[in-house]
Amino acid sequence: MVKFPNFKAEFFSGNRQRLLAHLPSDLAVAIMANGLVQRGADNAYPFAQDANFWYLTGITHPDIVLVIDRSHEFLIAPLREGNRVTFDGQIDYSELTEVSGIKEVLNEASGWKLLDSIISKNKRLASLAPAGLYIEAYGMYSNPARARFIERLIHHTPDLEIVDIRRELARLRMLKQPEELVAIQAAIDITTATLKEVLKQPRADYQYEYGIEADITRGFRRRGALGHAFEPIVASGKRACTLHYLDNNGVLSPDDLIVIDVGANVSGYAADITRTVAVTKPTKRQKDVFLAVKEAQSYAFSLLKPGVSFRTYENKMERFMGTKLKQLGVIDNLKKDNIRRYFPHATSHFLGLNPHDAGDYSSLIQPGYVLAVEPGIYLPEESIGVRIEDDVLITENGNKNLSSSLPVHL
Repeated sequence: MVKFPNFKAEFFSGNRQRLLAHLPSDLAVAIMANGLVQRGADNAYPFAQDANFWYLTGITHPDIVLVIDRSHEFLIAPLREGNRVTFDGQIDYSELTEVSGIKEVLNEASGWKLLDSIISKNKRLASLAPAGLYIEAYGMYSNPARARFIERLIHHTPDLEIVDIRRELARLRMLKQPEELVAIQAAIDITTATLKEVLKQPRADYQYEYGIEADITRGFRRRGALGHAFEPIVASGKRACTLHYLDNNGVLSPDDLIVIDVGANVSGYAADITRTVAVTKPTKRQKDVFLAVKEAQSYAFSLLKPGVSFRTYENKMERFMGTKLKQLGVIDNLKKDNIRRYFPHATSHFLGLNPHDAGDYSSLIQPGYVLAVEPGIYLPEESIGVRIEDDVLITENGNKNLSSSLPVHL
């Protein structure tokens, strides 16, 4: 049976106090929730809260401002009136207090007046620096709420110095607390139970990739997850060589391998698990590539322990994968460019409120980190893509595979 988390106001209050303890005593903090983003006409995309804002408040409403310093804390709630109230409802201030533990909830006018008085004391304020309007590396637009909030702050106080605290929050979020580990394990348990159920069925019974996706979605929801933690990937044949393939509408051919990369969302926390399976019977070549990736993951598990640097870990994994690629006859030397052509991503990333969670990769690995471990080999010329991914907790003596109950597969 899945054990679900219980996040109480004390969790969020503790996070706020931990953040303040890492900042100068005279520095106040103001952070903006995410805003709704237009999908079309008067229709918004499903709302997803800013992970840092949720970590400090537990609030899942858009457009709210959190302000904290050493003497007091309060929320600024946006004004809703007219049709907005009719369609979306009014914000319940008592609910915000119950969830966050913040007793003072102010309207726009009184909230910004109080914030202005705090800022005027030393002309410095801690907040989260916004991403650019367009994030070139990912080919997507950022949520505009942070940028709009910073612009409003500067408009109120033109000489205001904004102190970016993204790194401080990332370092706090790297070390998972007991409630968070319960949430992550619940997301993992729902994901593994669903994949076990779906993968029992003959893959040849599915005509399209989206048939598998649909059964996974159903399995997540009926087991109590909020849904997917990220857009599911069900990629067969050559499509599996596109790392973030999201169409999931390809026809399944009998000689294909399928990469299934999914994760349930429980209380905002993510699982991130990948299995590679054959539609029917894998060829010897497919088995050889799969075995190379499986051995790479086992090697990664042997490296992950407290005190290891991410750079050392990833360099060793790159070298190991290069050796495997050479054994497979894919490359003839261990030059970085050759290896990265067929192993183009890092082996591990932080996992938590986001599938690729906030974290400081310049730090040494510590107990309490939760990492995804996902080596992969991608051979587009042969229409073979293989990735195996499990979620790992770093312990005092090494690591624990939190998703080990799910067979590795092929």
